[in-house]
Amino acid sequence: MQKREFENFIKIHFNTRYNMIMRTFEKYLEILTEENKKVNLVSRKTSVNDFWTIHFLDSILPVAYVNFDQKKILDFGSGGGLPGLPIKIVIPDTIVYLLDSRQKKVNILKKIIKKLDLKDCFTIVSRLENLNKEWENYFDVIICRSVKILPDYKDKMMKLLKKDGKIMLYKSKKLDDISLFETKEIIDISHPLIGFRRLVIIKKKI
Repeated sequence: MQKREFENFIKIHFNTRYNMIMRTFEKYLEILTEENKKVNLVSRKTSVNDFWTIHFLDSILPVAYVNFDQKKILDFGSGGGLPGLPIKIVIPDTIVYLLDSRQKKVNILKKIIKKLDLKDCFTIVSRLENLNKEWENYFDVIICRSVKILPDYKDKMMKLLKKDGKIMLYKSKKLDDISLFETKEIIDISHPLIGFRRLVIIKKKI
């Protein structure tokens, strides 16, 4: 059921590229589950079947509501490449940077990118707050699926964005950290096989 639900989403939104996308995700799943045995990239309690919904479908749900075409995207706290790699797979003209502070995880991300033959997809080993000035005003979108937004992150994220850039946070029921931002748009992207899900969009303050 989980894979079928994912397939249905791909058929609805990316029908002309359905076969290629599914092959890429099948390969991604194979690599991710194998590498996850060595380094804890995602919860090891998640069954292989559940990856299709809990991780892959969840990562790409926003594409039904947001235009990512030709955007420079920073995936903050990427871990196993989620949600950055799934978004890159379904929207290949994006330029995606996967940010994680742990070298072991980033080494695996590099391996995944190479094996999936993804172009314009890069890694950065750093804490967000330590990114230097060359990255300021660089990104169209910062996505974050698994990191609680601390006060120290707020100003740095804004500096990294272009003047019309946006922060997009994947949230469930806990929305306490979004109080840091005065103005935001909250979109309900809940799904029966994923549960309560919100996409919080914060525009850069000029």
